[in-house]
Amino acid sequence: MNFGSIGRLVATGLATFLLVTVTVTELLQSRIEFSLLVGIPAGLVAGAVAGGLVAWGDADGAPERRRRIASSFGAFAMAVLVAIVAGLLLPIGTALTIVVGTVVGLITAVGVYRRDGGRARARRV
Repeated sequence: MNFGSIGRLVATGLATFLLVTVTVTELLQSRIEFSLLVGIPAGLVAGAVAGGLVAWGDADGAPERRRRIASSFGAFAMAVLVAIVAGLLLPIGTALTIVVGTVVGLITAVGVYRRDGGRARARRV
């Protein structure tokens, strides 16, 4: 593993943790008094699973397609983290921050997946 793959792993785990924790907490807020006590463990499990999947995708000897998916998922996570930080600095609200972060992350992930596909084709030729 190199520095870039470790950064993708950490960003993926952290972004997934934040998104799942906030989403579960907000969805259960009207039903459960201390919904954060349900949201944090759900976020921890989701972040660990997402980080593990990115580490598995970046493993040595992994097929090209699995590497592309792991790379694009890591890029999605980094874009979401940047959007969350921007949302904290600008007073736009939690829900709008998550929606904008998800949309920006999806666009970034598709772009990275396509870019890596072009690199893979260039290596084969």
